Amino acid sequence: MGEVIFMSRFFVFQDLNINDQVTISGEDAHHIIRVLRYQTGDVIYISDGANTESIGVILDIDTQGPSVKLKIIEKNKVKSISPYITLFQGLPKGEKFDWILQKNTEIGVSEFIPIITQRTVVNISPSKLGHRKNRWGKIVKEAAKQCMRMDIPKIGDVLNFDLALQEIKKYSLCIIPWENEKEISLRHIIKGMNENKGISKIAVFIGSEGGFSKDEVEKAKAAGAIPVSLGPRILRTETAGVVVCSVLMYEIGDMGGK
Repeated sequence: MGEVIFMSRFFVFQDLNINDQVTISGEDAHHIIRVLRYQTGDVIYISDGANTESIGVILDIDTQGPSVKLKIIEKNKVKSISPYITLFQGLPKGEKFDWILQKNTEIGVSEFIPIITQRTVVNISPSKLGHRKNRWGKIVKEAAKQCMRMDIPKIGDVLNFDLALQEIKKYSLCIIPWENEKEISLRHIIKGMNENKGISKIAVFIGSEGGFSKDEVEKAKAAGAIPVSLGPRILRTETAGVVVCSVLMYEIGDMGGK
């Protein structure tokens, strides 16, 4: 058997058992053959996109296809990422959302729900929404591969703010950073979380450019969200989610090691 390679993982969305054979084709096969230059006998880590990892040894390589045939030699179930963080992100202008998806996937965010708020200026036509969601899906998949995540984050439907608030009841904690909040800080919330170990599902609401209106924050409070301050500096929409989710993953998740 060839040298074991530890830094490559690919996704195969099916249930695999030891001794099963599976074929990887398309862009992933091209990457394995042309970029990584794997040979028969090398091994590849495979995830089902959720929480099960398998190891496959390369049996055959077809450079014309291209395709790579593997045999599964090991299978393990790995614990899902905790806490489960859903980022309700106000859609920003340009390609900022692509960056938001990529970086928060690397951090460990489990789900993204794009939202339309009072100050959102992006208008995605229904005819273009399917194409946009396909692109978003590719971005989180590639980011998950790059950072060696076991799972691929979910991307929900685009919701208006009021519909998004109806989702809050599914979470044990929901926070909404707001620059006009003067009493409750993110630090204060985290201190309470460390004292209450039962919080495992968290919703984070981030506004688009211009932030949330006072009316929206009041609606969020009525629905159960907690407005929090992130400190004296005003963060960009693409920065705020990364900061909040990084702090949460560091304090109660696996960022920084066990």
